[in-house]
Amino acid sequence: MTRRSFVARSAQLPFVWASLSGCSSGDGKDGKGRVAHRCPSWPVSSPSPDTPLWPVPFPGYGAPLSLSGPWMAGGGSDQKIWLRDARTGRLVWDKEAKHATTQADGAEHQDNPRVLAAKGRVLAGGGDGYLADQAVALCAADRKVMWRRDIPGGQSMEIAVSGDVVAIIARHDVFGLSLRTGQVLWRLVVSQAAGLVAHGRMFFFTCRDVESPFGAMAVDRETGDVVSDERVADSNYVDIKVADGLAHLLATRVVEQTQDDGSRVPATGLGEMRAIDTGTGEVAWNRSMPLSGDWLIGGGGVFVQTDDRLFALLRETGETAWSMRIPSHANVQLAFHEGSLFASRPGFADEEGFLLALDPATGRERWRLDDSEFATVIPGPPGMLLANPEGGTVSALDTTAGEIIWSSRLKGPVQAVTDELVYCHDGEEISVYDVTSGDPYYGQG
Repeated sequence: MTRRSFVARSAQLPFVWASLSGCSSGDGKDGKGRVAHRCPSWPVSSPSPDTPLWPVPFPGYGAPLSLSGPWMAGGGSDQKIWLRDARTGRLVWDKEAKHATTQADGAEHQDNPRVLAAKGRVLAGGGDGYLADQAVALCAADRKVMWRRDIPGGQSMEIAVSGDVVAIIARHDVFGLSLRTGQVLWRLVVSQAAGLVAHGRMFFFTCRDVESPFGAMAVDRETGDVVSDERVADSNYVDIKVADGLAHLLATRVVEQTQDDGSRVPATGLGEMRAIDTGTGEVAWNRSMPLSGDWLIGGGGVFVQTDDRLFALLRETGETAWSMRIPSHANVQLAFHEGSLFASRPGFADEEGFLLALDPATGRERWRLDDSEFATVIPGPPGMLLANPEGGTVSALDTTAGEIIWSSRLKGPVQAVTDELVYCHDGEEISVYDVTSGDPYYGQG
């Protein structure tokens, strides 16, 4: 069964492993003459059919979870990285870490490491509480350390995998490491980098250097060569989304406007949308717009808000496919699921909230809920949206008519959702719910 998931982002906890074996993956010996660890990839046994164990302890706010097929990996403020059966919560293994001897800023922090489960490995690293800037690869089958690598300035990391390369964003650097050995293949120095995305043979990320404005870069995953470097003058924010051979860059600008009383207030200026060919690095199109609010890519279109209008741009050319006035100047939240575009906004002051379901090709309204309190919606399994996933009462909505399938008070914000289960985390434990009913997922074999 196909699984859909999203991984929560968080502040990270740096760590030093307590039991480093010096192993690495591959055949023969490593660079110091030690026998290399031959990782058999994922655990040999299939996920347990036993009774679910949920909820399970998982301390640390904003704790990241990573789903890979039937497995879930995570790392909490208890200094443990673990792998679990994603259906039952059964612990496959955990690996204990310890604090570095030197703490940053002389303060105790309880942030969590960034964790990514991919290709039979659990990759972990980063943190902003201690000066133990490392990245580590664990064999998912037996938790042995395959490699570890010092990452200077890597208290707050982002990790992505493409092919046999691991890209890591540290504070001022972007590293490319061998997934098999942890060897540094390349390194780029930038002042700021974020938003790491793997696509095809390239890694994309937003960036800013001391003497240049915000922008986005694309680098070859094997060599680290810069394929494209697009900067937007006077921009204050840049975001990037990549799909189907095009990288779309959104850049906003804030200007000051003078009021009647002579005061000056910030206002949205002309931003820019750029589409970059991921194969050549060339700009496919460029368009200036007063951008504000959420944006996304889906169904052949790029959907953006400009003050009180929602625009659909043709993804290949940037031309307007349609636009519509939205019921408020306030920012809307956008989602795309099963061929429909959803725009939502909660009620505020004397303005009613709304949730709209639109035909992405024409902008035609398929259904709407007025006076809606569904501030945010995210895709669920086929035929379902989850509304208000930030915590509290979460509702499941039918995508064809907007009718409520169930409403349930979930314990903590939604961290991941699959075709069967909803995973929530409240800072102390992971709770799991049946996506078809919203009921706690306990005792189901």
